[in-house]
Amino acid sequence: MPLYRFADFVFDIQPRYDYTLFLCKDYEVKDGVPDFVIKATEEECQAEKQRALSAVSSGYCEGMVIYRKICNAVAAFDTMLLHGATVKVAGKAYAFCAPSGTGKTTHIHLWKLCYKDKVTVLNGDKPLLRKKGDTFFAYGTPWCGKEGWNTNDSAPLSAICFLERAKTNSIRRLSKEEALMRIFEQLLKPSHIAGVEALLSMTDALLSYVPMYLLSCDISEEAAALSFETMTK
Repeated sequence: MPLYRFADFVFDIQPRYDYTLFLCKDYEVKDGVPDFVIKATEEECQAEKQRALSAVSSGYCEGMVIYRKICNAVAAFDTMLLHGATVKVAGKAYAFCAPSGTGKTTHIHLWKLCYKDKVTVLNGDKPLLRKKGDTFFAYGTPWCGKEGWNTNDSAPLSAICFLERAKTNSIRRLSKEEALMRIFEQLLKPSHIAGVEALLSMTDALLSYVPMYLLSCDISEEAAALSFETMTK
């Protein structure tokens, strides 16, 4: 079976369905020693299927179980899942977080529309963040939302922007205290104590090292230009 690399860890994934093999094909590596072996049982796949809000295939459910297990496996190693759309510009990553339906996917689409080839989408929904020293890196993964926007690439995370809908566009930098609950709501909580302890430590570091902004905006190119010019300057 092939091996796969996510966030610079090597995984031996042992799927029951072809969906996961197809999903992860761009992240395959030819050689290496696996850091983790990941597989989902049929019982776990069916339980995931029962929790789904709409009709989905068993293969899709297996993929979700596998990604959750990947995130749990790396949680104790300064790596976590961020619920946010993440792009790369000039070698740096920028993440946009918001409740589902608020417009983060639309906002990164506007960045692509306005700035074209300057912008690469690393992950449209669920990137991995890994802390190395005092720097957080954002990584593309194939688990990326219904649009399928992802790139097998990474970049230092330069800023995180929280979105809220408004009739007029404005942006401001948040204090650590203001950003704490917003960012914590967007992080996947590990299922084991070592991962939870690491997550708390990483969250504190993330608040210290990565600027965070609140963008109140409509769905317009002007809103995209405001966030782009503020965060990338």
